[in-house]
Amino acid sequence: MPTMKAARLFGPRDLRLMEVPLPELRPHDVLCRVVRSGICGTDYAIYSGQSSFAEKGLIRYPMTPGHEWSGTVAEVGPAVEGFRPGDRVVGDTGVSCGICEQCLVGRYDLCPEGRAVGTINAWDGAYAEYIVMPERHLYPLPEAVTFDHGAMVEPAATALHAVRRAGVGPGETVLVTGTGPIGIMAAAWARLSGAAQVLIAGRKPAKLELAQALGADVGINTCDGSLSDAVRRSVGKRGVDRVVEASGSAELLLQSLDAVRAGGTVATVAFYEGQFAPLDPDRLVLNGITLRGVAGSLGMYRPVLDLMAAGRFDPTPLITGRYPFEQVLRALADMEAASETRVKLMLEMPPA
Repeated sequence: MPTMKAARLFGPRDLRLMEVPLPELRPHDVLCRVVRSGICGTDYAIYSGQSSFAEKGLIRYPMTPGHEWSGTVAEVGPAVEGFRPGDRVVGDTGVSCGICEQCLVGRYDLCPEGRAVGTINAWDGAYAEYIVMPERHLYPLPEAVTFDHGAMVEPAATALHAVRRAGVGPGETVLVTGTGPIGIMAAAWARLSGAAQVLIAGRKPAKLELAQALGADVGINTCDGSLSDAVRRSVGKRGVDRVVEASGSAELLLQSLDAVRAGGTVATVAFYEGQFAPLDPDRLVLNGITLRGVAGSLGMYRPVLDLMAAGRFDPTPLITGRYPFEQVLRALADMEAASETRVKLMLEMPPA
């Protein structure tokens, strides 16, 4: 039986690089050889056991992590029509049933039978030489878009989805909290969406500088005092029109509610790994503030790929570390180590 190398997670901090059987294809499936695989903060939280998903029993071991990837088609099932071997591709972060009511109206992200790639109820992910995906969950990678860029499409699409859900429009003021990949890219998307002023808040000066180089107007170091006061010094006492909360910090989420204007919107695109208080619902009600949760990247892959292909968005500066696949454990250790500059770490798969 043909085999491949895969990093299989058997429990918290029990990741094993091993030979496993090559995945079998159903009629509409596509076997893809992984070329790049990004390491996400969620990947690390699941690996370390610190994720609320693991605590709630949503992670089923053993599983193969990895949901940010790009690659080439190696083989197609007999019913596949849109792809052929050699095509360059990227894939969705979830696999749906394709036939339920939610799937049929285009909300495949809400499919009750859905499985997340490499995370919740995992469809085995891209910490492996190969990944199988149904044809309906694959997208062609344009020639002008590199494999590096392709592996960044998922976080870029999630960031764009958050900006869209926040309702960012021309001439508005926007605050992004968090300077990870999604936060930095959300600031860039807010600029491309026509925002008049984009602020980004975080703790790491180097990351704030990177965010400003990619589109933010003002960097706010949250170690230097009140976020609300810093925001109002930049935009005036009314506050910002929109907030994208990408830090996963309960404190920053609560502070963002003080920084947004009456009638504004806060979109949260982070996991908070538990419950917290105090959240004042009366403030939301009396000030007409909209609070929206954002998960995934529904419908955003194609616009992100088109913008990358057109040269309008280049995420390359966010890649701050590269590792051969065999050093995946070292990469995860470096995710854990404190770093002032780490943004996105990338696994480079061995050539075919």
